Amino acid sequence: MVENKVLKYRWVILAVYMYASALTQMYWLNFAAITTYLESNLHITAMSVGLLTLVFPLVQVLLTMPAGIVIDRKGFKCGVGIGVIFTGVFAMLRLVNPDAYLLLLVSQIGISIGQPFVLNGITKLAATWFPKEQEATAVGLGSLALFIGMMVALGATPVIVEALGFQAMVLIYGIMGILGVALFYTLVRSEPPVSVLSEEEGVSNWEGIRRILKIRDFVILGFIALIGIGVFNGLATWLEKILNELHRIPMTDAGTISAVLVFSGMLGCIVIPVVSDKIRRRKPFLLLASGVGAVGMVFLMFAEGFALNLANGMMVGFFLISALPIMLTMSREITGARFAGISVGYLQLLGNAAAVAIVPLMEFLRGMTEAHILPLVFLATLLITSFILATRIRETARS
Repeated sequence: MVENKVLKYRWVILAVYMYASALTQMYWLNFAAITTYLESNLHITAMSVGLLTLVFPLVQVLLTMPAGIVIDRKGFKCGVGIGVIFTGVFAMLRLVNPDAYLLLLVSQIGISIGQPFVLNGITKLAATWFPKEQEATAVGLGSLALFIGMMVALGATPVIVEALGFQAMVLIYGIMGILGVALFYTLVRSEPPVSVLSEEEGVSNWEGIRRILKIRDFVILGFIALIGIGVFNGLATWLEKILNELHRIPMTDAGTISAVLVFSGMLGCIVIPVVSDKIRRRKPFLLLASGVGAVGMVFLMFAEGFALNLANGMMVGFFLISALPIMLTMSREITGARFAGISVGYLQLLGNAAAVAIVPLMEFLRGMTEAHILPLVFLATLLITSFILATRIRETARS
């Protein structure tokens, strides 16, 4: 009877986590969605608006490993709870003076400090509360929340600002942040009364980092994550410009393609992990992500018209983005529950570091030829490299 209650309550824990995770991504992109408004009404330059967004991957790189260590040593509720508090408190801090850029920047930095503590908790949650045959499904749903947050930021923020005003948007989002704190500390438990883990939990430290980096398959997975997360960030950042310059697709249609790319990725994060758990295979989906992604980059170079690029966006989004929960699940299966936080933190570190490098590098490559062909060749080459690496990794679901 007790075990049955645990199996039911794990979905409550996951739902609260998904809400907190979605908030981090909403705050990451909420100002990017209203750059023009901030320029014209608050007289904030585009570069300064970009800094409000850029602090998130920069802080993620700095804190992702320490956050993973805290989660592994102190547990899911304590580690993720730190991130939830930073997210909610600094979201409310913006209400003190929403028109002051310095305060907005400080608030974004505070929220970005909380982000790695929240995002790195998904594999620990899955390992602590879910049986092994459902771990990929749990991680997939947790990853899905990221893209829900992105879509809310990009889609709802401009509508709210236009209808109710900038300060109303800041107030609404601040309330959502504090609600996340209340939900987390009211509903989330430290661990189930009946453990679903098949191995003994331990306390990790920097020695744990050295240990997981001695595991061959995890090192390979790290390079795959570096490429996959970096490529997605580069593509998401410049897709509108690529479509406009290469195929004369207007901004509104390019925005639709970008939204479909993310939405298809959301569907992939639901479908692919469920299929992966059912057939007990992970490796084929890494191969699919890299292979379809590489073909998609080549297709993007030559496909003309809205319809073809929309279809391409659907395919690339569904398979490339859905690789994220598969990689996170594999990291836990390779390193074990003891290092679930550190392992995903390491993958996030590599991916965000790659994103910080790839985004400006793509613009540099474009400047060399005044066209986006070279950046797309670069992305396709990276994904082909990822495909080759994926062939070398061993299946983890059956280990």
